[in-house]
Amino acid sequence: MIAAAASVKAGRAKPLGREERRSAILDATIPLFIAHGGDVTSKQIAEAAGIAEGTIYRVFADKEELLGAALHRHMDGGALATSLLQIPHDATLASTLEMIVMRLQARIRELFGLMVALDFWSRPRADAEHHKRPDSEAILSAVATVLARHADELRMPPRRAAQMIRLTTLSMTHPLLSEGENFTVGEITELLLHGMAQPASDQHATHPTAPTND
Repeated sequence: MIAAAASVKAGRAKPLGREERRSAILDATIPLFIAHGGDVTSKQIAEAAGIAEGTIYRVFADKEELLGAALHRHMDGGALATSLLQIPHDATLASTLEMIVMRLQARIRELFGLMVALDFWSRPRADAEHHKRPDSEAILSAVATVLARHADELRMPPRRAAQMIRLTTLSMTHPLLSEGENFTVGEITELLLHGMAQPASDQHATHPTAPTND
């Protein structure tokens, strides 16, 4: 009996610390904020996180603090930078670029969706934490580091290429900049890799030179 009790105790999961609990709640809450905006209830949050409602307020003072933490997490580029650095070292330049664009596009869409859902722009300007600019430096550094693996295939320094990739992906993904057009990861990647012009051989085949009268 004692041995059985000891076995159960040994197999019990270690309780989460405060920061781990906050992170787990945010993981479950952010999709709810995107879907329901600021009207999401503590009951919905608790059900999504698999916890009791009271647990939420042991790590967050109120829903407003939880909302602010959600915005802060998405404006912090650390998580995305870590994901970018995990792109395989043996990937080709084309595959690497596609994975970079895919990650950037997903973050832009999720961040914009969260900001719209939470009516970010009408929040009090005195709340600097809610209005800080998204952290792009960590993201740029990560993209440049990944591109440096293919430096001999680039026509510009990796850092400059990283800036162009980020801004091109942003302008072709952000709803207020892309004019409602839905550009795919493949289209953005193709533009960044090859531009808009056809290869010289294809141009010659499509527009043959007119014969001359010699």
